[in-house]
Amino acid sequence: MRKDKDEKNINNKEIFEAWKPLVDALLDKHALEVTVHDLSEASGFTEAFIVAIARSDLHARTLRDTAEEFLDKIHIPYNVEGAASSRWTLMDAGHVVVNVLSREGRDYYRLDSLWGDAPSQKYDNPEYL
Repeated sequence: MRKDKDEKNINNKEIFEAWKPLVDALLDKHALEVTVHDLSEASGFTEAFIVAIARSDLHARTLRDTAEEFLDKIHIPYNVEGAASSRWTLMDAGHVVVNVLSREGRDYYRLDSLWGDAPSQKYDNPEYL
C-alpha cells in the first residue's frame, strides 16, 4: 500500500519528534550540529539515523556518554563500535543508530550524504552559528 505525501510527512514528523529529546541532550552538551535522518522507508536496519558533530576528542566522548545515558534511561539496549576512535563512534540501538563524529570524521566519512534522499532534520547549535 502506497502512502500519500501528507501521511509520509506525519510519519517523518513522528520520527523527528520521537528522537528530539536525544537531540536536545546532545545540543545541551554543545554538539555543533545534530541531524536526524528518517530511514523508516529507506532502510531495513533502522528507523532513525542520528549524526552528531563534536568539537574535539574529549567533546566526542562527552557526546557519546550523553547518548549512552539517554539510551540507558529509556531502557534501550545498544552496541558501541569505535569507542576508542576520535573520528567516529557508532551506537546501534536497533530502531535508532547514533553516530558521534569529529569535524574531520564528518568530512571524511560524509555519513549525511549516504542518506541524501531520506527525509532529514538538521539542528544547529545556536551558539556556533
